[in-house]
Amino acid sequence: QVPGSTQFVAFSKQRSWHLQFILRMLPPSLIFGCIGLGVVATLVVIATDQKQRNGLMEIASGSTNLARFQRLYLPVFLSAMLADWLQGPFVYALYQGYGIDREHNGYLFVVGFGASALFGTIVGSMADQKGRKKFAMLYCMVYFGHCATKHFNSFGILAFGRFLGGISTSLLFSVFDSWLVSESQKRNFSGEQLGDTFSIAYFGSSIMAIMAGQLGEAAASIAPLTEMGGGMYYGGYITPLDLANCFLVLCGILISSWWSENYGEGSGGGVGFQEALSEIMNNKQVLLCGLIASSFESSMFIFVFNWTPCLMEEGQPTPPFGHIFSCFMILCMLGSRVFAYLSAGILSVEKICLLTMVLSAAAHMTVVLTSDVTVRFLAFLVFEACVGLYFPSVGALKGEIVPEEKRATIYNLYRLPLNIIVLMPLLLNFSIATTFIVTTSILGVATTAAFLLGKVREDARRLEIQTADSKLEFESMVGNTAIGSGSVDVMEDKGTV
Repeated sequence: QVPGSTQFVAFSKQRSWHLQFILRMLPPSLIFGCIGLGVVATLVVIATDQKQRNGLMEIASGSTNLARFQRLYLPVFLSAMLADWLQGPFVYALYQGYGIDREHNGYLFVVGFGASALFGTIVGSMADQKGRKKFAMLYCMVYFGHCATKHFNSFGILAFGRFLGGISTSLLFSVFDSWLVSESQKRNFSGEQLGDTFSIAYFGSSIMAIMAGQLGEAAASIAPLTEMGGGMYYGGYITPLDLANCFLVLCGILISSWWSENYGEGSGGGVGFQEALSEIMNNKQVLLCGLIASSFESSMFIFVFNWTPCLMEEGQPTPPFGHIFSCFMILCMLGSRVFAYLSAGILSVEKICLLTMVLSAAAHMTVVLTSDVTVRFLAFLVFEACVGLYFPSVGALKGEIVPEEKRATIYNLYRLPLNIIVLMPLLLNFSIATTFIVTTSILGVATTAAFLLGKVREDARRLEIQTADSKLEFESMVGNTAIGSGSVDVMEDKGTV
């Protein structure tokens, strides 16, 4: 074709558009390549860390007290998480199948986060007082009701289901951790062993998320969404929620059979809202730990609502979100294993937490700086690896810092600002850029809090060492004085003789 001709110009424009299309869309080869690299990297980290290999083998054989305890906790926690993961990827699609538009879909999630904000602190305080085992059982029952409401194409019933879901989420992310920390301390396991248990738990949670995606898709394909009459439906994306209820029943049976009851320590078991709030305001470490948890987790939940539109381009095919979700979970799994590797004498938990916050803020800022979906996808992979680092590191920090008698109450108080922050973008309908400016700022707060927490804890440890050295020096001086006095007495006795 002759340059300058109409045909050449048309051909050049078509080729330019085709090249732009290829560059802007998210290449499937990149997604599958990242999945493969994530799996390989996770296996390499495990294979090169003797401690991790030994820990996993001990759990399989139950050869140590820690391994036997982990075998009590992990099946319960993982069945609860699998039930939660089974509803997550499919609830949006189910609401769309019922004809609920994006605006009313947002209202349903506002109800859920509002319920968590209003009632989370109450159930946390009651769990400390009445028993964490009982409230873990309550989680199974409340969440069962949440899933059951999805059979009805009624906005009022679905809103009630979201209300139950908000309460059950507060229970899931406070009561199970509180039970674990209390039992670990009761059995005299160290803070490092507690961190190892958290790391394995969230490693397993990532595996459950990957399984949930596959099981849920298989369940949803068994039968189409079908009306039974009276606004009640079965099949389609309801089936994964029915499967979730099966795992909730299993979880309840395991809790009732395996777990012992524990309470917040102190007279009467547990404390009230005012005492827990006072502890947060008066204890700098507890306050900073709460700032980290609230800031990071609120940015994480906002990310959950916004990652799909970030990777979509107008006029282009819909990306394979199921495969992308699996890729995210593999990177999260990798992060949990990297935590176990770094915490084995390479970095302190406080420094791992600070590194996690810095990388997370950078990942969210990337979305603000570029609209390239490939760059955004890679930034999201970094953030998901940070999620894998975050949960075991903050779980270990909270286990050491938060007082036992107020644990579940304080954990739920940490979630109060989280729920309020998450509601803001939903209610104000922020753009993608504005949303990620907000999350980057929030993660900046988390980074500052992580830095200050590390400094406060380092100063506290230095003071503790100085106090111990002063005590030893004083005891040595007293001992020498006593020996000197004894020598004088002997000399005086000899002079008398």
